[in-house]
Parts: sequence; C-alpha cells; structure tokens
Amino acid sequence: MPKKTQMSPEDLAALEAAMKGTKPLKQNKIRLTPPIKKTARSVRPSHEEDETLHLNESLALDPVQSEEFIAFKQPAISNKILRNLRKGQYNVEAILDLHGMSVDQARTAVERFLQRCLHEKIRVALIIHGKGHHSQMPILKNKLNHWLRELNIILAFCSAAPGDGSRGAIYVLLKQNVGENHRG
Repeated sequence: MPKKTQMSPEDLAALEAAMKGTKPLKQNKIRLTPPIKKTARSVRPSHEEDETLHLNESLALDPVQSEEFIAFKQPAISNKILRNLRKGQYNVEAILDLHGMSVDQARTAVERFLQRCLHEKIRVALIIHGKGHHSQMPILKNKLNHWLRELNIILAFCSAAPGDGSRGAIYVLLKQNVGENHRG
C-alpha cells in the first residue's frame, strides 16, 4: 500500500490562499437507509403514517439483465419528464441502498423507505439495487421492476445516470399528494 505523503508548507499555504472566501456546498439529500436486520418482519404503520405499502408481483414481465435499462411511467406522465428523470436532471432527495439484502429484507426496506418518502414529502428518490452476480440475473433489479409498477404512488422510474449508479440503481418519481389508498 502506498504511503500517504504530507503536503509541504508551501503547498498548504497555496491551498489555503486558493480556498480563501469559499463556502462549503449545501448537502440536502436525506439518507433513509434503514439498518439491516437479521430477520425481516412486517411493517406496522406509525401514528404519523398512512397504511403500509405492500409490494406485489402480479404482472407478467420478462426478466431484465444486469446491463439492461429499465423504465416505467404512468400514462399521465410526459415522455419529457421520464427523459429528464433518466438524465438525472431532478434532485435526488433520498437514497436507499439494498446491497447485501435478501429479497425479504429488500421488500421490507423498500416498503418502509417509500412510506417515509411519502411522509417526508420526498418527490425524487434513488434506490441502489446493484447489478447482481456477474453470471446470474439481477434479482433485486427484477423485483423492483415488478414491485414499483404496481404502486399508484409511483409516477415513473428508470435506471439511473452513470453518476448515480447507472444500471445498478433506479430513480423513482413519487406522487406529491397521496391519500389513504397506495395500491394501484
């Protein structure tokens, strides 16, 4: 492993001079990744939340490959909105990372995450599902492709831009004002 080098006093002074007057950028993304639990359990709504979301897989969809682009939009959503979402032109307000989770853990995490996004009035989220093992179908990517299509709170979703995980993550556009009924 290479040894870390110390900055010379001249380099440090030059850096401080160059940085003078700069202000740190504001980071307004909320990370809502729940802790990974050993066993998945059902989600109970809190007093502040509406009914619990339930993810289903009743649609007959062809499985997608690791490097395959996925996209979905409700009929009322314009192609321009989906195109802007695909390009990463909306600010991601919350991130969920599903790496290392089983399907049951991921299902529970996604249900809780989406419920919290609704409660926090988050409009655009990023769900990192990974690409799966190289020789196998990406299980969580396929599960999300099914689950999210069946929720009427999801306006659109698509594979993320390269800077946000590319084919190993998806952007999710959520409805802003949601009543009691979450299932589509």
